[in-house]
Amino acid sequence: MSNRPIYPPSHHVLRHLRLVHRWTDTGLEATMPILPDLCDSEGWLRIGAIATLVDSAAGSFSVREVTPDWVATLALGTVLHRRAEGEIVTATCRPIRIGRNNVTTETMIWDDAVDGTTGTKRASAVASAICTYARLPGREDNPSTSGRDRAVIDYAEADEEARVPIDDYLRLVREPEAPIITLDHHSRIHNSFGSIQGGAVVMMVEAAAVHAAELVWGRPARCVDTQVTYLAQSKGGPFRVSAEMVRDDGAASSVRVEIIDVGHSDRLLDVATATIVPA
Repeated sequence: MSNRPIYPPSHHVLRHLRLVHRWTDTGLEATMPILPDLCDSEGWLRIGAIATLVDSAAGSFSVREVTPDWVATLALGTVLHRRAEGEIVTATCRPIRIGRNNVTTETMIWDDAVDGTTGTKRASAVASAICTYARLPGREDNPSTSGRDRAVIDYAEADEEARVPIDDYLRLVREPEAPIITLDHHSRIHNSFGSIQGGAVVMMVEAAAVHAAELVWGRPARCVDTQVTYLAQSKGGPFRVSAEMVRDDGAASSVRVEIIDVGHSDRLLDVATATIVPA
Protein backbone atom coordinates (compact mmCIF):
# COMPACT_ATOMS: atom_id res chain seq x y z
CA MET A 1 0.00 0.00 0.00
CA SER A 2 1.32 3.45 -0.92
CA ASN A 3 2.15 5.89 1.86
CA ARG A 4 1.94 8.86 -0.50
CA PRO A 5 -0.50 11.59 0.52
CA ILE A 6 -3.75 11.82 -1.43
CA TYR A 7 -4.23 14.96 -3.50
CA PRO A 8 -6.48 16.88 -3.32
CA PRO A 9 -7.17 16.35 0.39
CA SER A 10 -10.59 16.60 1.96
CA HIS A 11 -12.13 20.11 2.12
CA HIS A 12 -9.99 21.47 -0.68
CA VAL A 13 -10.92 24.05 -3.30
CA LEU A 14 -10.87 21.42 -6.09
CA ARG A 15 -13.41 19.38 -4.16
CA HIS A 16 -15.46 22.45 -3.25
CA LEU A 17 -15.82 23.21 -6.97
CA ARG A 18 -17.26 19.67 -7.47
CA LEU A 19 -14.89 18.91 -10.32
CA VAL A 20 -15.28 15.67 -12.27
CA HIS A 21 -12.56 14.27 -14.57
CA ARG A 22 -13.53 11.84 -17.35
CA TRP A 23 -10.82 10.06 -19.33
CA THR A 24 -11.82 9.13 -22.87
CA ASP A 25 -10.07 7.58 -25.87
CA THR A 26 -9.20 11.09 -27.06
CA GLY A 27 -8.05 12.61 -23.79
CA LEU A 28 -9.56 14.27 -20.73
CA GLU A 29 -12.82 16.13 -20.17
CA ALA A 30 -13.39 17.89 -16.86
CA THR A 31 -16.67 19.41 -15.68
CA MET A 32 -17.71 21.94 -13.06
CA PRO A 33 -21.25 23.02 -12.14
CA ILE A 34 -22.23 26.66 -12.58
CA LEU A 35 -23.00 27.42 -8.94
CA PRO A 36 -24.20 30.83 -7.69
CA ASP A 37 -21.26 31.17 -5.29
CA LEU A 38 -18.84 30.79 -8.23
CA CYS A 39 -20.49 33.64 -10.16
CA ASP A 40 -20.31 37.42 -9.89
CA SER A 41 -23.22 39.70 -9.04
CA GLU A 42 -24.47 39.58 -12.65
CA GLY A 43 -24.39 35.78 -12.86
CA TRP A 44 -21.18 35.42 -14.89
CA LEU A 45 -19.06 32.42 -13.95
CA ARG A 46 -15.88 33.96 -12.61
CA ILE A 47 -12.60 33.59 -14.43
CA GLY A 48 -10.86 32.39 -11.26
CA ALA A 49 -13.20 29.41 -10.99
CA ILE A 50 -12.70 28.67 -14.69
CA ALA A 51 -8.91 28.85 -14.31
CA THR A 52 -9.06 26.44 -11.38
CA LEU A 53 -10.95 23.96 -13.55
CA VAL A 54 -8.36 24.51 -16.29
CA ASP A 55 -5.34 24.01 -14.03
CA SER A 56 -6.84 20.85 -12.54
CA ALA A 57 -7.65 19.37 -15.94
CA ALA A 58 -4.44 20.42 -17.69
CA GLY A 59 -2.34 19.38 -14.71
CA SER A 60 -3.89 15.90 -14.53
CA PHE A 61 -3.56 15.53 -18.29
CA SER A 62 0.09 16.57 -18.19
CA VAL A 63 0.96 14.29 -15.27
CA ARG A 64 -0.45 11.31 -17.13
CA GLU A 65 1.50 12.26 -20.26
CA VAL A 66 4.87 12.48 -18.45
CA THR A 67 4.51 9.77 -15.76
CA PRO A 68 6.65 8.87 -13.83
CA ASP A 69 7.71 12.52 -14.00
CA TRP A 70 5.69 15.29 -12.33
CA VAL A 71 4.68 18.83 -13.30
CA ALA A 72 4.43 22.27 -11.69
CA THR A 73 2.61 25.28 -13.16
CA LEU A 74 4.85 27.89 -14.77
CA ALA A 75 2.33 30.08 -16.60
CA LEU A 76 -1.44 30.16 -17.04
CA GLY A 77 -3.28 32.52 -19.36
CA THR A 78 -7.08 32.48 -19.31
CA VAL A 79 -9.49 34.54 -21.42
CA LEU A 80 -13.22 34.81 -20.67
CA HIS A 81 -15.15 35.15 -23.95
CA ARG A 82 -18.79 35.19 -22.85
CA ARG A 83 -21.22 34.38 -20.04
CA ALA A 84 -21.55 30.68 -19.22
CA GLU A 85 -25.12 29.43 -19.48
CA GLY A 86 -26.85 26.21 -18.53
CA GLU A 87 -25.85 24.03 -15.58
CA ILE A 88 -22.25 22.95 -16.17
CA VAL A 89 -19.09 23.88 -18.02
CA THR A 90 -16.77 21.33 -19.60
CA ALA A 91 -13.03 21.71 -20.14
CA THR A 92 -11.40 19.85 -23.03
CA CYS A 93 -7.62 19.72 -22.93
CA ARG A 94 -5.10 18.95 -25.67
CA PRO A 95 -1.30 19.03 -25.72
CA ILE A 96 0.51 21.69 -27.72
CA ARG A 97 3.98 20.46 -26.82
CA ILE A 98 5.37 17.77 -24.55
CA GLY A 99 9.08 18.41 -24.21
CA ARG A 100 11.94 17.34 -22.00
CA ASN A 101 11.61 20.37 -19.72
CA ASN A 102 8.13 21.82 -20.28
CA VAL A 103 4.61 20.74 -21.14
CA THR A 104 2.19 23.18 -22.79
CA THR A 105 -1.54 22.56 -23.16
CA GLU A 106 -4.55 24.35 -24.61
CA THR A 107 -7.90 24.07 -22.85
CA MET A 108 -11.30 25.17 -24.17
CA ILE A 109 -14.28 25.72 -21.87
CA TRP A 110 -17.79 24.95 -23.13
CA ASP A 111 -21.23 25.25 -21.53
CA ASP A 112 -24.38 23.21 -22.15
CA ALA A 113 -26.55 26.13 -23.26
CA VAL A 114 -28.89 25.57 -26.21
CA ASP A 115 -29.50 28.18 -28.89
CA GLY A 116 -33.14 29.21 -28.71
CA THR A 117 -33.42 29.50 -32.50
CA THR A 118 -31.66 26.36 -33.71
CA GLY A 119 -32.17 24.11 -30.70
CA THR A 120 -28.49 23.10 -30.81
CA LYS A 121 -25.64 23.74 -28.38
CA ARG A 122 -23.82 27.01 -28.84
CA ALA A 123 -20.69 26.65 -30.93
CA SER A 124 -18.64 29.40 -29.29
CA ALA A 125 -16.43 28.67 -26.29
CA VAL A 126 -17.03 30.32 -22.92
CA ALA A 127 -13.29 30.64 -22.26
CA SER A 128 -9.91 29.42 -23.40
CA ALA A 129 -6.57 28.94 -21.70
CA ILE A 130 -2.92 28.14 -22.40
CA CYS A 131 -1.01 26.51 -19.56
CA THR A 132 2.71 25.72 -19.37
CA TYR A 133 4.16 23.35 -16.79
CA ALA A 134 7.69 22.59 -15.74
CA ARG A 135 8.47 18.91 -16.16
CA LEU A 136 10.07 17.62 -12.96
CA PRO A 137 11.74 14.28 -12.19
CA GLY A 138 9.41 11.92 -10.35
CA ARG A 139 10.04 11.49 -6.63
CA GLU A 140 8.85 8.91 -4.14
CA ASP A 141 7.03 11.58 -2.17
CA ASN A 142 4.97 12.81 -5.14
CA PRO A 143 1.34 12.49 -4.02
CA SER A 144 -1.22 10.07 -5.33
CA THR A 145 -3.81 12.01 -7.36
CA SER A 146 -6.78 10.26 -5.81
CA GLY A 147 -7.42 7.50 -8.34
CA ARG A 148 -6.16 9.01 -11.57
CA ASP A 149 -6.17 5.55 -13.17
CA ARG A 150 -9.97 5.45 -13.03
CA ALA A 151 -12.00 6.47 -16.07
CA VAL A 152 -14.12 8.86 -13.98
CA ILE A 153 -12.87 10.78 -10.93
CA ASP A 154 -15.46 12.75 -8.97
CA TYR A 155 -13.79 15.16 -6.56
CA ALA A 156 -17.00 16.24 -4.82
CA GLU A 157 -17.34 15.07 -1.23
CA ALA A 158 -20.37 13.97 0.75
CA ASP A 159 -19.53 16.13 3.77
CA GLU A 160 -19.18 19.32 1.76
CA GLU A 161 -18.83 22.54 3.71
CA ALA A 162 -21.55 25.17 3.51
CA ARG A 163 -21.58 27.04 0.20
CA VAL A 164 -20.31 30.60 0.55
CA PRO A 165 -18.95 33.07 -2.04
CA ILE A 166 -15.67 31.65 -3.31
CA ASP A 167 -13.65 34.61 -1.99
CA ASP A 168 -14.98 33.86 1.50
CA TYR A 169 -14.21 30.16 1.06
CA LEU A 170 -10.61 31.11 0.27
CA ARG A 171 -10.61 33.46 3.29
CA LEU A 172 -9.59 36.51 1.28
CA VAL A 173 -9.56 39.77 3.26
CA ARG A 174 -9.83 43.05 1.31
CA GLU A 175 -8.37 46.26 2.64
CA PRO A 176 -11.33 48.67 2.37
CA GLU A 177 -9.41 51.64 0.95
CA ALA A 178 -6.43 50.04 -0.79
CA PRO A 179 -6.10 47.53 -3.68
CA ILE A 180 -4.66 44.88 -1.38
CA ILE A 181 -5.92 41.46 -0.33
CA THR A 182 -4.43 39.32 2.42
CA LEU A 183 -4.89 35.69 3.42
CA ASP A 184 -3.26 32.96 5.44
CA HIS A 185 -1.86 29.75 4.01
CA HIS A 186 -4.34 26.94 4.64
CA SER A 187 -5.05 23.46 3.30
CA ARG A 188 -7.97 24.59 1.11
CA ILE A 189 -5.53 26.23 -1.32
CA HIS A 190 -2.56 23.85 -1.14
CA ASN A 191 -1.14 22.37 -4.32
CA SER A 192 0.54 18.97 -4.42
CA PHE A 193 3.76 20.54 -3.09
CA GLY A 194 2.04 22.32 -0.20
CA SER A 195 2.32 25.71 -1.93
CA ILE A 196 -0.68 27.49 -3.55
CA GLN A 197 -2.76 25.64 -6.14
CA GLY A 198 -2.44 27.27 -9.58
CA GLY A 199 -6.12 28.03 -10.00
CA ALA A 200 -6.35 29.47 -6.49
CA VAL A 201 -3.57 31.86 -7.50
CA VAL A 202 -5.75 33.09 -10.37
CA MET A 203 -8.68 33.52 -7.97
CA MET A 204 -6.46 35.72 -5.81
CA VAL A 205 -5.29 37.71 -8.85
CA GLU A 206 -8.85 38.18 -10.07
CA ALA A 207 -10.12 39.31 -6.67
CA ALA A 208 -7.32 41.86 -6.23
CA ALA A 209 -7.64 43.25 -9.77
CA VAL A 210 -11.41 43.64 -9.50
CA HIS A 211 -11.02 45.23 -6.07
CA ALA A 212 -8.57 47.77 -7.54
CA ALA A 213 -10.92 48.70 -10.38
CA GLU A 214 -13.97 48.97 -8.13
CA LEU A 215 -12.12 51.31 -5.77
CA VAL A 216 -11.47 53.65 -8.71
CA TRP A 217 -14.74 53.23 -10.60
CA GLY A 218 -17.09 52.98 -7.65
CA ARG A 219 -19.14 50.29 -9.42
CA PRO A 220 -19.01 46.50 -9.96
CA ALA A 221 -16.28 45.21 -12.24
CA ARG A 222 -15.47 41.94 -13.99
CA CYS A 223 -12.16 40.27 -14.84
CA VAL A 224 -12.08 38.91 -18.41
CA ASP A 225 -8.40 38.07 -18.87
CA THR A 226 -5.61 36.89 -16.59
CA GLN A 227 -2.00 36.13 -17.50
CA VAL A 228 -0.11 34.65 -14.54
CA THR A 229 3.56 33.73 -14.21
CA TYR A 230 4.44 31.44 -11.30
CA LEU A 231 7.87 32.29 -9.90
CA ALA A 232 8.33 30.46 -6.61
CA GLN A 233 6.73 28.02 -4.18
CA SER A 234 5.38 29.53 -0.99
CA LYS A 235 6.99 28.77 2.36
CA GLY A 236 4.10 29.35 4.71
CA GLY A 237 2.43 32.74 4.40
CA PRO A 238 0.60 34.89 5.22
CA PHE A 239 0.26 36.34 1.72
CA ARG A 240 -0.30 39.84 0.39
CA VAL A 241 -1.91 40.29 -3.03
CA SER A 242 -1.46 43.84 -4.31
CA ALA A 243 -2.86 45.36 -7.50
CA GLU A 244 -1.92 48.44 -9.50
CA MET A 245 -3.95 49.92 -12.34
CA VAL A 246 -1.48 50.60 -15.14
CA ARG A 247 -4.00 51.75 -17.75
CA ASP A 248 -7.60 52.88 -17.39
CA ASP A 249 -9.84 54.43 -20.04
CA GLY A 250 -13.10 54.02 -18.13
CA ALA A 251 -14.27 51.15 -20.34
CA ALA A 252 -11.45 48.76 -19.48
CA SER A 253 -8.50 48.63 -17.13
CA SER A 254 -5.16 46.85 -17.27
CA VAL A 255 -4.03 45.81 -13.80
CA ARG A 256 -0.71 44.44 -12.58
CA VAL A 257 -0.90 42.06 -9.62
CA GLU A 258 1.77 40.47 -7.48
CA ILE A 259 1.58 37.92 -4.68
CA ILE A 260 4.08 38.17 -1.83
CA ASP A 261 4.89 35.61 0.86
CA VAL A 262 5.03 38.00 3.81
CA GLY A 263 6.14 35.26 6.17
CA HIS A 264 9.18 34.45 4.03
CA SER A 265 11.00 37.78 3.73
CA ASP A 266 8.44 39.19 1.29
CA ARG A 267 9.35 36.61 -1.33
CA LEU A 268 7.73 37.30 -4.71
CA LEU A 269 5.65 34.26 -5.63
CA ASP A 270 3.60 35.30 -8.68
CA VAL A 271 3.20 38.22 -11.06
CA ALA A 272 0.18 38.73 -13.30
CA THR A 273 -1.70 41.08 -15.55
CA ALA A 274 -5.48 41.26 -15.70
CA THR A 275 -8.03 43.02 -17.86
CA ILE A 276 -11.04 44.45 -16.04
CA VAL A 277 -14.30 45.75 -17.53
CA PRO A 278 -17.48 47.11 -15.94
CA ALA A 279 -19.82 44.33 -14.83
